[in-house]
Amino acid sequence: MITFFIICLIVGACVGFFAGLFGIGGGIIVVPLMVYLLPIVNVPDPLLMSTALGTSFATIVITGFSSAQTHYKLGNIEWKVLKVFTPILMLTTYVAGYFISNLDKSLSSKLFAVLVIYLAIKMIMSIKKETALKPFSTLSSIIGGVLIGIAASIAGIGGGGFIVPFLNSRGIEMKKAIGSSALCGMLLSFSGMISYIQSGWFVENMPNYTLGYIYLPAVLGITLTSFFTSKLGAKATTKLPVASLKRYFALLLIIIAINMLLK
Repeated sequence: MITFFIICLIVGACVGFFAGLFGIGGGIIVVPLMVYLLPIVNVPDPLLMSTALGTSFATIVITGFSSAQTHYKLGNIEWKVLKVFTPILMLTTYVAGYFISNLDKSLSSKLFAVLVIYLAIKMIMSIKKETALKPFSTLSSIIGGVLIGIAASIAGIGGGGFIVPFLNSRGIEMKKAIGSSALCGMLLSFSGMISYIQSGWFVENMPNYTLGYIYLPAVLGITLTSFFTSKLGAKATTKLPVASLKRYFALLLIIIAINMLLK
């Protein structure tokens, strides 16, 4: 248990910094880690993925809050995003959480990876030339919210890999897209967390210190460090030029895609 907790502390430090810098939740790191570590604490194999996803969402709620708080102080939140887009994200994630166990995880991961690579390429291309921006309308908010909510539910992430490019392509400048993504990811993950708590509430054979499909010691270990390092990442956002942010973010997306394909 001590080794498990120390690993969570180290991973939390890395996850937090990336969460603040890129507006992501860090679930793409947390989920594979949990799949590898949870058998140590006797999580049954059939329940392994559900527990990894639920635990990931719980960590993103806390990490995302810290990141969003700092971005708010820096003026990096676009409040019009909260009107339609964010509620649709939350509702979709909550509902999708009940159906994820019935999906073919291998197919879902590959589809997710292809979409992420597409977004990365699109982001890189936008660095050198002006791209036609699409309007941030009610319809686009609903469609984007549903699709991103489903993708985030499948992968157990805060959705930043999709939210940031989506907002940026609709006229929201990169730093505000990242800050808004941190806030959206926190609220999205809260819905996902509640969904996984409810769906795992009466499941038997889970180890001690679980709440539904959430393993609380892992959440504590990861968030003890990520809460602070996410603030450092958010502050670093203001010191990097937009072109560099896009380039680094695209690189992160490619790493995410490769990770999903390998899983």
